[in-house]
Amino acid sequence: MRLRAQLPPDREAEGRFWVLDDAGGVLFGPVRCRGEADDAKERAEGTRDDDGTGSFGDHPFGEYRVTAIEQSKQPARSYGPFFLRLFPIGGEAKAAWEAGRRGLGIHGGDLRPGGNLRPTYGCLRLDNETLEVAAKAVAAEFAAGRVVNYDCIPLVP
Repeated sequence: MRLRAQLPPDREAEGRFWVLDDAGGVLFGPVRCRGEADDAKERAEGTRDDDGTGSFGDHPFGEYRVTAIEQSKQPARSYGPFFLRLFPIGGEAKAAWEAGRRGLGIHGGDLRPGGNLRPTYGCLRLDNETLEVAAKAVAAEFAAGRVVNYDCIPLVP
């Protein structure tokens, strides 16, 4: 099984997220996701817009391994019920890791007024219901002793 996100290159708009089987068939999705960094945090940390390698920049494109499903330690309003911990293994994601970026993951959180997904601090944000579906699928794979990978790729118009 694989998780996949497609985000606009500037990450300013919402993207699409899927859960795929080993052959690339769709098990779930597409549903919306968001990988834009919170601009105020970016400015405070000196990270430029659209930089996936900065400490609090946009969610980095690349390949990851899902290493854990954690109960969120942050307020559910902000991060949802789970945090899928990611370890970068390729692309911009690996470059970000090598530059010292840590704490990359997939999480949920409450929606903005109007129903839009809020920016995050560089993770991939899903709505809470989607996050629960993804976490359940990942948990089943982990229970069977299988590896789950995730890739984040640019959305080409």
